[in-house]
Amino acid sequence: MKRNIVFLLIACCILTVQIPGVCASNPSPEQLIAEHVKSIGDPAVISQIKSIVFTGNATINFIIGALGLPNQRGTFTIVSQGPQFGILMRFPDTLTYPGEHFAYDGKTVTVANYAVGSKTPIAEFIHRYNKIMKNGMLGGILSNAWPLLDIKNKKASMKVRKTKLGGADVYELEYRPKDYHGDMKIRMYFDQETYRHLCTEYKVRTKDDTTLLGAYVRPGDISVSATNSETYYTLVESFGDFRKIGDLTVPHNYTLDFSISHIGASVSGGFAARWTMDALEIMSNMPDIDQRFFNTEK
Repeated sequence: MKRNIVFLLIACCILTVQIPGVCASNPSPEQLIAEHVKSIGDPAVISQIKSIVFTGNATINFIIGALGLPNQRGTFTIVSQGPQFGILMRFPDTLTYPGEHFAYDGKTVTVANYAVGSKTPIAEFIHRYNKIMKNGMLGGILSNAWPLLDIKNKKASMKVRKTKLGGADVYELEYRPKDYHGDMKIRMYFDQETYRHLCTEYKVRTKDDTTLLGAYVRPGDISVSATNSETYYTLVESFGDFRKIGDLTVPHNYTLDFSISHIGASVSGGFAARWTMDALEIMSNMPDIDQRFFNTEK
């Protein structure tokens, strides 16, 4: 009898290894990334895409602490060419909040000022933590430089675990590139069935720091009277409305959520806003891309 029980246990273990989904453990980072790339399309087809242009409608919703008008509707353009990448959003409130422009020309990250010498909180964040653009992470698969497309040549520390995102079962990939900001935590989230990249979260915790708020926040939305406070910066990229364009499946909805919050008796208030972009046109391998798009200072 005991011999039969042992045999059954061994058989169960063999089945668990051979049949996907039966008592399955987490995939390795390499397995997860390989499936993610397949969710986009044939790697051979992906490698032929040298440039990508997304254009469409954009909406900005200021939630906490900003001078701009709420729920403005405007336009956006995202352009990627090799390591170069840029996001441009334009809104009608040209006096208070004309929009954003984040750009990387392959060497330097630049961001546009909303007024002379002044950047918005999200622009300040991307300018300070510019390695998220230099490492190709900002924009996810909307960028040719998305590091998961060439993970063998990227030296990164990675861990995978199962978790929930908005009630859905997802894989969480904790991602730490070799060249990264040491005080930043990066987590990417993938659908457990399709392996599509749904979200990337960047978190930074600092002490006695309100510098990113700058002059853009309304008076009274933040007060600083002493030190011994902690500041949390959170940038979340979300991707949705996945559709096929030719042989590739890409998101047509891209959302940026950025917030600044404080813990400590000396600081009150903060900042929170959401930028939503819905693509109307997606083009690839465009012959003439204006290189000025990748540097806001040109």
